[in-house]
Amino acid sequence: MSDFAAVLALSLVASATSEAISYFLVYRTEQFQQVKQKVQQSELKLEEEKSSTSGNGKNRQRRIESIEAQLSAARSKASSLQMRNMFVVAVIQLGSVYLINWLYSGKSIGRLPFEPLKVFHSLTQRGLPEGSPSDACSATFVFVLGGLMFKALLDRYFQLGLPKGNSLPKWVTNPEDVIGGKK
Repeated sequence: MSDFAAVLALSLVASATSEAISYFLVYRTEQFQQVKQKVQQSELKLEEEKSSTSGNGKNRQRRIESIEAQLSAARSKASSLQMRNMFVVAVIQLGSVYLINWLYSGKSIGRLPFEPLKVFHSLTQRGLPEGSPSDACSATFVFVLGGLMFKALLDRYFQLGLPKGNSLPKWVTNPEDVIGGKK
């Protein structure tokens, strides 16, 4: 097996281990399931209220704001529940990065098809000697990118966390309203 494939395999194992621990500590608990259900119900109510044309403008706006406040409170509670496993997951990830650095210290495991910007040069070259080609990438860089990808795929496949919804602030979703002075 090539070094690149080995680093990706280690990244997959570390991500799967982290997600399994998250599942046992957070996602399978009754408390988190209740919060998840509340978030889903609030999102449905919010969509129904936003698409509804019935009711007075002020009353409708108050109902929407009330539902948004409930949704925000539920998401905040879910975040506090997820905090308890963050330490364990961080230890696993840091230990894995340390292992990768130890196994592949100073060894380039791949080449990028382009020369990275100077800002990202320190990320792609982490752990490589000074004279390395500028398009070479280190095992740490591949491990971190693989971990981000695998974590996102595992989350999506097993549907572990909260539904993504539209949790962006108003100024991102409707900049015209913010610039025009509307709230």
